[in-house]
Amino acid sequence: MREPGRSGGEGGSRRGMSRRALLQGAALGATALVGRRIARASVGSLGGTYVPRPNRTQYTFGIAPASIAPDGAQPVAAVLANGSLPGPEVRVREGDLLRILVQNQLPDSPTSIHWHGLLVPAAMDGVPDVSNAPIAAGQTYVYEYPIRQSGTYWYHSHVDFQEQVGCYGAFVVEPIREALKTDRDAVVVFGDWVHRSPEEVFQQLRSGAAAARPTPASGGQPNGMKMGANAPGTAMAGVDLSDVKYDAFLLNGRAPNNPWTLAVRVGERVRLRMINGGASTYFRVRLDGHRLRVTHADGPAVHPVTVDHLLMGMGEVYDAVVRIARRGSFTLHAVAQDGSGQAIGVLHTPEVEPQPNRTMPSFDGRALSYADLRAPEPTTLPDGPLRTFHLRLSGDMANYVWMIGGQAWPKADPLRIRQGERVQIELVNESMMWHPMHLHGHFFRLLQGARDYCPLKHTVNVAPRETLRIEFTADNPGNWFFHCHNSYHLEAGMAREFVYGS
Repeated sequence: MREPGRSGGEGGSRRGMSRRALLQGAALGATALVGRRIARASVGSLGGTYVPRPNRTQYTFGIAPASIAPDGAQPVAAVLANGSLPGPEVRVREGDLLRILVQNQLPDSPTSIHWHGLLVPAAMDGVPDVSNAPIAAGQTYVYEYPIRQSGTYWYHSHVDFQEQVGCYGAFVVEPIREALKTDRDAVVVFGDWVHRSPEEVFQQLRSGAAAARPTPASGGQPNGMKMGANAPGTAMAGVDLSDVKYDAFLLNGRAPNNPWTLAVRVGERVRLRMINGGASTYFRVRLDGHRLRVTHADGPAVHPVTVDHLLMGMGEVYDAVVRIARRGSFTLHAVAQDGSGQAIGVLHTPEVEPQPNRTMPSFDGRALSYADLRAPEPTTLPDGPLRTFHLRLSGDMANYVWMIGGQAWPKADPLRIRQGERVQIELVNESMMWHPMHLHGHFFRLLQGARDYCPLKHTVNVAPRETLRIEFTADNPGNWFFHCHNSYHLEAGMAREFVYGS
């Protein structure tokens, strides 16, 4: 198995590991060292020159190799932040100036951190060869930016498959004024886990090897699960629900054999901040004995809607409130869309021992649909010149190449726009797989029929043979990644770059 984070085969160049980027990373490290020497110099030695102190560092992350067995089966090479899975929870307040120092402790691999859903300056976005250089092995980088929003978000590495092997964590921004009143707040991060190196999995996908692909239960649909873009629908023949055969599914870094638990009291209103941190797994989520009152989607608030279950694509985030109905032990299920397994957690009242329910749940009742989501305030964009893109999502399964608009990253033309433009994108999924499409540095309006109240999101699921439309204002200049959040599709080219200046 390769060292954690080492690029593998053709995939390495696709995720930004060029010699130029590594040299840039080394230069940034040298600049940082010079800056520290100046900061240590006395005022007298500089002839009275004022040297401002840096802002306080709220968090320090050490990104380092590890060997872990979250499912208790076998040790697997991992890349972790501060040695934990998930990484440290970041919790800040709207309006703060955040400063996070990231130390790359990997012996011979670069790293980076992307702040998923955060409205950051382009230089802080953490995408190698797009918004910044990677952090070279042994070097340190300081991410610093103002917090311009509130809600639930997350962070992860954007180098090779470091996210797949554990480099991710939750990011919570508390609002200046909290309108949602709850008694308890719990972050829930879903993940997927494989015992082989993801580089090996990717090469097997490239070669068409069956060992990389799952063997779905119940014909690929667990106990009545229905298709549709986050909504009920009719299953289509030939739909491919998963590329990768996973050994375990995780909830807050723990497998079903040793599940995460939370003690709650009868009558409490519990806010579940649910994050799909999986590399390539869609999860269906439901809580035994309770309905989910969805209050936020991808960070921003929505008009509350009560459902029995919901589908989460990779990179999506939902906040849901549950009122604990009675004494007991209640299992939170996150079932892989292909039915091959599940992650679980247990909410229980103090007088009842947590009793995990490992039976696959049914998915009857009401599912969350994008059509249910409405922003509490109008989200209409300011006037500006209109620029439109018609982007086809397609794949060459024989060679395992995934494309946007017929082009595969990094050999893809930039999507050039101008500041102040209103950018509309029509996403046409020509494939038989699902694609969670994520835009960096912006929220977009999901144009799903709510008119002035279309919800704001940063990640949208595009079902097989489906067409969706989104729009955003070009108000954050820079180079911004737009890609499928299936890590293996991204590695195979499913990305483009929006480019504009101030």
